[in-house]
Amino acid sequence: MIADQQVPLIAAEPEFSAAAAAMAQRFGLAVADNEHPFVLELSAQGLQLRWREQPKTSPLLPDFVRGKQAWRRQAGGMRQEAIVRALGIAKGHRPSILDATAGLGRDAMILAHAGCEVRLLERHPAIHALLTNAIERAAQDPQTGSWMSTHIQVLPCGSLLDSKTMQSLRNQPPMAIYLDPMFPHREKSAQVKKDMQMLQNLVGADPDADNLLPAALALATHRVVVKRPVKAPVLGGQNPSNQVISKKHRFDIYNKQPY
Repeated sequence: MIADQQVPLIAAEPEFSAAAAAMAQRFGLAVADNEHPFVLELSAQGLQLRWREQPKTSPLLPDFVRGKQAWRRQAGGMRQEAIVRALGIAKGHRPSILDATAGLGRDAMILAHAGCEVRLLERHPAIHALLTNAIERAAQDPQTGSWMSTHIQVLPCGSLLDSKTMQSLRNQPPMAIYLDPMFPHREKSAQVKKDMQMLQNLVGADPDADNLLPAALALATHRVVVKRPVKAPVLGGQNPSNQVISKKHRFDIYNKQPY
């Protein structure tokens, strides 16, 4: 695992050198290139992650305006998504949500499109930079900018296991917390999506994932939902109040009180 090493953030072209240096300083990343297997590159398209050990793998560029995320949004049916049902989102009832393992923000975007106000918390500096840049680009786009500022907020890099982060969150506790800790894939590598391969090799599994659930239960006012592979054990050995099961994932629901 290389999660503790510093990922460099550099310019893809010389004209972005100043912007890349400022961005690296903003997110606490290495300004100068180094031997890290991954590198963040700033270009006209935005901030992308490149896997230098796998040169045939396309760079990872999160995009909430175009591509799969846009298709999913335009296709509708957000309220039928398993994650939406697990979090108890319904017409006239949209709880405030903290996505405490935000990653690339894909699940959070579903919740935002379902009408919820979602705060995103991510602890890995490189992933936090990718996520923040993607959200900021989407906020400037006419297709998504109109609701982005009112439904999505990326918090400073941190974790529920950080005392400083928890102290800040207690000032405005969310009704629901969503957890999707990194879980080791057992499938052959060819069956795992390339972007997930990249994230797993960059971040690794979450060795302290079991500690997230009690922290989330202490903070959320009403509900905690944990996303797991269908056959994975429950987080921290704690049985849920209920479950919503989809084809590939299971959403374990821990209720504290009704909405």
